[in-house]
Amino acid sequence: MRFKLPLLPVCKMSRFNYLSRSKLKRPILIAGFPGIANIGKLAVEYLVHRLKATRFAELYSEYFPEWIIQEGDTLKTLKMDFFKARPSPLKHDLLLVTSDAQAATPLGQYVLTGEILDFAKKHGTEIVATMAAYVISQNEPMSKKVVGAASHSELNRLLEEHGVSLINGGMIVGMNGLLPALAATRGMKGFCLLGTTKGGLLDVEASEAILRALQSVLGFGVDLEELHQHALYFPKLKPMFKSSKGFEDELSYVR
Repeated sequence: MRFKLPLLPVCKMSRFNYLSRSKLKRPILIAGFPGIANIGKLAVEYLVHRLKATRFAELYSEYFPEWIIQEGDTLKTLKMDFFKARPSPLKHDLLLVTSDAQAATPLGQYVLTGEILDFAKKHGTEIVATMAAYVISQNEPMSKKVVGAASHSELNRLLEEHGVSLINGGMIVGMNGLLPALAATRGMKGFCLLGTTKGGLLDVEASEAILRALQSVLGFGVDLEELHQHALYFPKLKPMFKSSKGFEDELSYVR
């Protein structure tokens, strides 16, 4: 007996704002959001910087936390940004996605995931990739720099062929897991790359590791020489969630 995957709810409170109309060629969506050590967010922002990517759309949503960010002498609400770039020698575009924060509730995580996937499908995306953190204890050796998981067996094999160790059990929490896993509900495939880290606000070495893995898997090259310098200008944002258990427990992506 075959079961249909459930469709995600649609959030009428969210809205896309197109800065320019862009026709993308079979794009691969690559997302990185704030979280433990900001590994995925730094990685995506460096790709945007190094590839001189063009921001062409933004998404506003009431599912983001009720924060206002001050930039210079102006105030702005939280949003998600969409960029496009085509690094050599790829013959299709990269759709780069990052945000000021993740959704504040599980419902918001699902709703925003559905909206991103609908947006990606509308622009012809076939593969969805996310980058985030794989947290280990302070006493645990850093034996594996990058681990990962994928929605389809052929993608799992591709990750292994490029030196990514597959996750054996556990859960990937938040949109970093939902996006690649639920890509199948829109007829796409997905995978997640997780940089091994012991936590903190910013782990540049882990971001570098997943960027090297991503380039190897997708077959393009980006000079990472400026990554550490670029990280000096990365906003020192506080972790999203706080509880009596501490930041690390709340922000862990894999359990």
